[in-house]
Amino acid sequence: MDKTAVGKRLRRHRENLGLSREEYAEQISISPQFLAEIENGKKGMSAETLYKICENHEGIIEYLLMGRQNLGTNLTPAAQMLSEIPPQYSEMIEDVIGAFVKTINLSDENSKR
Repeated sequence: MDKTAVGKRLRRHRENLGLSREEYAEQISISPQFLAEIENGKKGMSAETLYKICENHEGIIEYLLMGRQNLGTNLTPAAQMLSEIPPQYSEMIEDVIGAFVKTINLSDENSKR
């Protein structure tokens, strides 16, 4: 298992949830420092930590460990398009979508003020 790749995917997942490292570490009962070490590929995680991550996020285990999304059978048009993108472009697509989601969230926050 590639700890660097798993850590990178965990960080993307956390960021897509809009959580700080501290908030996410608290949710999965580890220290922010240990989460940073996992995200940076310096350390692996225990089965217990992996379980806590997966407990509330359906389908995340396949993504974390193998980089694959479990999209199910009823795909939206957007999900269908994404499922047809070759795997070597996954990281780039995640960056674009992550930036888009952050922009939407910031826009929503600003409109509420």
